[in-house]
Amino acid sequence: MKFRDPFRLNDWGIVSFLGVVLGVQLLLWGTLVLEENGAGVPLLRQLVGFFYLAWVPGIILLRILRVHAIGAIETTLFAVGLSLASTMFLGFVMNTVYPVLDILRPISEGPLMITLTVFVFLGAVIAYIVDRDYNQPEYISTEESLGWPVFLFALLPILSLFGVWLVNNYRINTLLMILLAAIAIVPVLVAFRQAIPERYFPFIIWAIALALLFHTALISNHIWGWDINQEFYISNLVVTNAAWDFSIYSNVNAMLSIVMLAPIFSIICNLDIVWVFKIVYPLIFSLAAPAMYMVARRQSYDRVAFFGTFFFISFFVYFTEMLQVARQEIAEVFLVLIALLIINKDLNKIKKYILLIVFSFSLAVSHYGLSYLFMVTLALALVILVVSEVGTVNRLKDRVSVFFDWEKRGYGPNFRPRHAGERAITLDYVLLFFIFAIGWYMFISSSSALNSITGLAVQFSNNMVSGFLDPETTQGLSIIVTEATTPLHQIGKYIHLVTQFFIFFGILSLLLKPQKMDFGGEYFSIDREYFGVSLVNFALAAAGVILPFFSSALNTTRLYQITLIFLAPFFVIGVFEAFRFLRRFLQRTNLDLSSETAVRATSAFLCVFVLFNTGFIYSALGDEPTSIALDDRIDFPRFDSQEIAGAQWLHAVGNRTIYCDTPRAVMLEGFVGTTARKIPADPTQLRRNTYVFLGTFNVLTEKLSLTRVNAVLKVKVYNDIGPYTVKRDVIYDNGGTRVYE
Repeated sequence: MKFRDPFRLNDWGIVSFLGVVLGVQLLLWGTLVLEENGAGVPLLRQLVGFFYLAWVPGIILLRILRVHAIGAIETTLFAVGLSLASTMFLGFVMNTVYPVLDILRPISEGPLMITLTVFVFLGAVIAYIVDRDYNQPEYISTEESLGWPVFLFALLPILSLFGVWLVNNYRINTLLMILLAAIAIVPVLVAFRQAIPERYFPFIIWAIALALLFHTALISNHIWGWDINQEFYISNLVVTNAAWDFSIYSNVNAMLSIVMLAPIFSIICNLDIVWVFKIVYPLIFSLAAPAMYMVARRQSYDRVAFFGTFFFISFFVYFTEMLQVARQEIAEVFLVLIALLIINKDLNKIKKYILLIVFSFSLAVSHYGLSYLFMVTLALALVILVVSEVGTVNRLKDRVSVFFDWEKRGYGPNFRPRHAGERAITLDYVLLFFIFAIGWYMFISSSSALNSITGLAVQFSNNMVSGFLDPETTQGLSIIVTEATTPLHQIGKYIHLVTQFFIFFGILSLLLKPQKMDFGGEYFSIDREYFGVSLVNFALAAAGVILPFFSSALNTTRLYQITLIFLAPFFVIGVFEAFRFLRRFLQRTNLDLSSETAVRATSAFLCVFVLFNTGFIYSALGDEPTSIALDDRIDFPRFDSQEIAGAQWLHAVGNRTIYCDTPRAVMLEGFVGTTARKIPADPTQLRRNTYVFLGTFNVLTEKLSLTRVNAVLKVKVYNDIGPYTVKRDVIYDNGGTRVYE
């Protein structure tokens, strides 16, 4: 049976298109009316609200721009990106303009619903006027689209949900262990051409990404992690006040991804901010995976794209640290969409630049750290591209341009690379992004984000020479040279170093010689702009290892994860090129070094890689655990209901300084806006007439988790609680939380 493809709704006839869009709008109003009359259907408003905010504004804007025939995946991705951008900037306009009109609570249900409805209806009218004649829907068949892989891999996120439920309620991790083992097998299945049809690869990648994100995001009924507690406080402040105070001095307060996107999703979906961060943001972030697949697939083969994307999402930062920085989740989605636009040479130039500017501006207001890195990337990539094209110093042009000129690198006249077309990275675009981003950081949140980068630059310049290649000041180098805690963890570190070697080998192979893979005689062509950006990201990753205080500004692992957005495919290229290199020099041996062997070796390596990164190996073999999803004994800022109750009680009745150990201190930040004072190593320095807050870990172990900081390095130290509480009285105790006065 065939039916019109709903993922390419913008290609439908205008009447059908408006019928679906306005139908969703009316359905959202219907859920509100039902709830107001006490007849609400459980989860209906949440589902409709999410679908509405994440898709409807964007699909209308695509129709207004007359963007058609770009495929189901890219249509969906661009629609989501435009919807998120629309929600953030529309909220900003409301917060700025409505108080002038005496609407003092602009970010509340009434003004939001009316404004969004007007926006959608006006968009529908404009879409009808400018694009009413287009009617070329694509049809899909149930046999092709709903095959066994869809039903099988759709079980992975479901298995993740049930596995987390067992961990949260019964402390049983068996189902999650089965899930992780099943995910590890997937690359092996992909290695065999006939096992899984290639048309299902984007869906499989998305399902795996979502399962990995949910298996950690949903641990505990409260947010967990470090930065996210400040994001939680700032977002809740907007919801409580129904307005955003942009003068509050805080880097987080300058990010629309936190002060607008999260509160609007919370209000429209009638969902607590906790669950916005634990469900909505991971759902959005999971779309970065199929977007990355499409970026790689446009330049290579299905299995190369699959392995590269699988490598990216199975790196532990993707489903652990990223969930602690909600603003970066949104920013990375925009970054991948920008990459997708850079390599897209089919879109009309004007339409492409409109999308590029919207997504770039959205990146700037989503995460300041990633924006600064993107500024550096654009500036250096532009220099590389201009030199490769123009070159003004002696023979520099001839030496550099060969790396980007496929004809000079040995290809025949019939070969036309996929990167033919005008550059997206132009001086105008780079300057526009610089001006907008710096202007935003200068005037919003009392220049907090701009002051942060200025202070970092001063620290970096002052220590450039003295701290060069010094593990004490270079966090990335320290991680490499520091011995792991156990032999098994040392093996895990070596596995990461192997991937970095192959990334380097892949980059180097593309620089030094032409690429022609023997998969059906096709050519392997990396887009010249993408390659330029990748070179800069490789340099940034290297800078995190050799330059003082550079990687510690973001955290080394997060910096590396950002660069992997562009570098992940080069890991696969590096493996394939290594096999080709060995095949050339070991011709007389009986070793099978064919391309298919390279594919199978890559799949086997990724199988082991994901088992180490998810902590499966450590938990299964009884080694020191790393996953909070598989082991709840890890000392980490993850909080149970008793700790939350204690923090809420103390926030309600406390009026003194609060002392707390390091992991528990950040939880209090989510309620009061500032972290509690860290308990000093010397008990005699603890001031009188203060509170000492102990969480579940402290009560059960009788230990305090303290952090000793030395330059960029942080070391955990555990002290007995006795000397800190011996002369104090217990004023609150619920079994899991204890407060001393």
